Amino acid sequence: MSETVRLMERAGKPAAQRRQGLVPVVIYGAGSESLSFSADAKTIDSILGKNPRAVLKAELPASGTKNVIINEVQRQPLTKKLLHIDFHVIDMKAKLDTKVALHFTGTPAGVKGGGVQTVELHELDIRTLPDKLESVIEVDVSALEIGDHLLVSDLPKHEGWEVLTDPETLVVKIAPPAVAEEPAAEEEGAAEPAAAEETAEGTEA
Repeated sequence: MSETVRLMERAGKPAAQRRQGLVPVVIYGAGSESLSFSADAKTIDSILGKNPRAVLKAELPASGTKNVIINEVQRQPLTKKLLHIDFHVIDMKAKLDTKVALHFTGTPAGVKGGGVQTVELHELDIRTLPDKLESVIEVDVSALEIGDHLLVSDLPKHEGWEVLTDPETLVVKIAPPAVAEEPAAEEEGAAEPAAAEETAEGTEA
């Protein structure tokens, strides 16, 4: 079931709205003109925490509801306080291009054996209908041994998804354990006695 976000008419400057616990919102798309509103910041933060790509029902003042997705989020760099939200109106019968986060589960067998897991891809580009959207795709990596890797083509298939990311893109790999190199200083130190011995031998001769 889609979560409903109640939008309010803007009143006052953005800074004043934020002090009141509101966040400025712009809503546009699907043939609709761009409109400006405000929304409760705590409600938006809660939605972002649960599913930032969820399809929402935006309740507009005196003009019904529209199906939307969150298209852009602006936050204050240090405090992470919400500064602005863009809602994009969508047609529930039209496919849209979006991203889905990759969530890796399990501890790779290779990591248990001393290997190092390196994640090369964190999000997948997909095309799908709005009601097929998901916030994450679970990727089980527990069977991966040292030297193994996963490509986009190896990921679980989802009905109704067209994957736009190149299927040969590397997702995750298990590298061999790093081998520590001997410090160069030790090698130089070991060479000095040998040089001294050669000098001594030359003097005796």
